[in-house]
Amino acid sequence: MSLEEAGPLVSAAWVAAHLQEPGLGVIHVSLDREEYDRAHLPGAIYVDLHVDLAKAGVRADTGAVNRVYMVPSREDVTASLARWGVATGDRLVFYDDAGQGRHAIRGYWLLRLYGFPAERLHVLDGGLCFWESEGRPTTAEPVEPRRIEATEPLLDRDDSIIATAEQVLAWSKESSVPGGPTRLLDVRRIDEFLGRDVMAARGGRIPGARHRLFSEWVAPDGRLRPARDALIALEGTGVDPAELRATYCQGGVRAAFVWFVLHEIAGLTEVRSYAESWEEWGNRLDLPIEQ
Repeated sequence: MSLEEAGPLVSAAWVAAHLQEPGLGVIHVSLDREEYDRAHLPGAIYVDLHVDLAKAGVRADTGAVNRVYMVPSREDVTASLARWGVATGDRLVFYDDAGQGRHAIRGYWLLRLYGFPAERLHVLDGGLCFWESEGRPTTAEPVEPRRIEATEPLLDRDDSIIATAEQVLAWSKESSVPGGPTRLLDVRRIDEFLGRDVMAARGGRIPGARHRLFSEWVAPDGRLRPARDALIALEGTGVDPAELRATYCQGGVRAAFVWFVLHEIAGLTEVRSYAESWEEWGNRLDLPIEQ
């Protein structure tokens, strides 16, 4: 498969075949620089999830709570692209060492949010774990991003792939009516969903949301399950895929992962990621919860 024919999810074989081609940037997303220093794909640069893809800070509507997963601005992302050495026209492949792809997909989703051309954005299926399982080469030598004159220009935020709290509240009300459509999918761990693991001012879930653990869309070898399996998983939970409007988690990382599976792979184009997720909802006392 040529560079131009590749979709959002690319195989280890595809990456290996094109790894040395000019204009292809490979990005290793991690929480831990030591993991990158242990082993990474040849030519891959290091990106810290909590430096470039999720921002720490406070916001007025969630009070004095220290947030760690806020969505970076377009200016933040433009600065990141410059630090990564991404020139105009470059193609990017994200992967991670977490074993499920969710950190890599946060990077993919964030660039899609600001209009980076979708046809030049990819995620390595299975990430580093699957790459290594096939005996493909890695290196411990760090890669310094190249210096560039101008980076890929970004656009205003694409509101078709991100959900706001106000939209989620409206969908919650629709779903809370007896016999109403399922609009929201909670993809956190079951203890988070049930309010036993409290990671905000309040524990619980958004009223009307259905639950499905995000990792159920990952096969035993670490690669994503086929699109049909993703739809079957929803239907098995009693969800009509056509009714779904948003995914959410704690900070928008797992939510982006499931958004990628449903929107980019399975073609459910009405689905958005509620990127602020429970970190916003659980800390806003004006929003309803179920426990």
